[in-house]
Amino acid sequence: MLARYLGSKQAMLAPLVATIASHCEPGAHVVDAFSGSLAVSLALKQAGYRVTANDVNLFSAVLGEAYLLPSAPPPCDACEIVGGRRAARLLSGVQAATKALEGNPGFAFLANDEWRSHYENFLVLQQHLLRVRPQDLPTVHRRTHFFDAYCEEGKHSAFVSTRGARGRRRFFTPANARRIDLAINSIRMWHRDGVTDAQTHALLVSSLMRAVEKVSNTQGTYHDFPRSLWDSRALAPLTFESLPLDGVIGGVGGHRVGRERDSLDFIKEVDQHQVLYLDPPYNFRQYTAYYFLPNVLCRYPDMDDPDEYFAGLRYVRGQRPDDDFTSTFCKPAKFIDEMRTLIRRAQCQTVVVSYFTGRNHWSAFDSGPDDTGRRRLSEMLSEAMFEPGSLSVIEIPRRNYASYGGFTARTVNELLLVAQKVGQDKVHDSPASSERRVQAMA
Repeated sequence: MLARYLGSKQAMLAPLVATIASHCEPGAHVVDAFSGSLAVSLALKQAGYRVTANDVNLFSAVLGEAYLLPSAPPPCDACEIVGGRRAARLLSGVQAATKALEGNPGFAFLANDEWRSHYENFLVLQQHLLRVRPQDLPTVHRRTHFFDAYCEEGKHSAFVSTRGARGRRRFFTPANARRIDLAINSIRMWHRDGVTDAQTHALLVSSLMRAVEKVSNTQGTYHDFPRSLWDSRALAPLTFESLPLDGVIGGVGGHRVGRERDSLDFIKEVDQHQVLYLDPPYNFRQYTAYYFLPNVLCRYPDMDDPDEYFAGLRYVRGQRPDDDFTSTFCKPAKFIDEMRTLIRRAQCQTVVVSYFTGRNHWSAFDSGPDDTGRRRLSEMLSEAMFEPGSLSVIEIPRRNYASYGGFTARTVNELLLVAQKVGQDKVHDSPASSERRVQAMA
């Protein structure tokens, strides 16, 4: 998934899943209403839950279509997609690479011959994307939008900031920008020609998104870029990772993914679920702006007229203004009310909320940890909508390494606030399940 993602819960997945496990059995329905980089949704899938995920960012839906929904590797036919001769040339190298993956964590699925064949066909497509040349594409698909808009040498990369500063966007080196264009235009061509199924398409876009993240000249988000230096990672050539699929294929099935939906609206369509997990934005950050480039990559294959779309880029970062979504959850004055509304609309039994005592709605990098959010959320989760005395707060301390203005690392707490809604059927609590819950919380 995306590794450089603000607010990622990757480091606290174990206590988070254990907390959810203390309130429902495997196979139960759990909703991840701000799914982001999908780290929590996939951990829940691996733990055996039926997961509904939603986020206003398009990239989250594409990751869900690639990793959350499937029960097997994509059944693609590389010979049909790139041609038999080219596929044959790439297959021998792919098979050697796959052989080297045997026994590694995440690759036990290779023991299934059919899954292995499908996986190797997908890797052939990846290798083709790293080698495809402009002349291999029809003229109509030889587009250079990422080079032109997001590379210093690009003809449309110039910007003027709101303060009058002038410069050129430098998200990618010229070589990587050209490779991104060739790869995404190949994916777009296959998608529009109907030769890739939905799962293969989503996994190709997701793989490219991760590859692009690894070579982006950013400090964590795409809201801006270093103006006078290159992040060392950006100088490496674009390449694809091997995809460890154990844990993201198989499972109970029945998962669902919302596509660019406001969770306040989406939750009204979600059927009854045992746990509603909420990891809302903590402050003013608008994630559609901070992660606009992954969203553009995901949107590109469906564009009828990429030229028209890219002609509308604005701001220093090069985003379409109409792609931005202003979340009311980012506004301190509205945050608690919106959380209350979302929870009231949910057909859930238990609510689990993630929050953070570092920089949040009521604090800043230089203000130190702040418990205002904890207090306000605790008050809301103790209202009449919830079972009296059901609120519990779990603290998970960590060091916050904020690379901002020279501020030093400080100890902050990731918080899990848990409460039971009134009037909901209780989860069956057998002696065996009670014992498991005690062990999970230990």
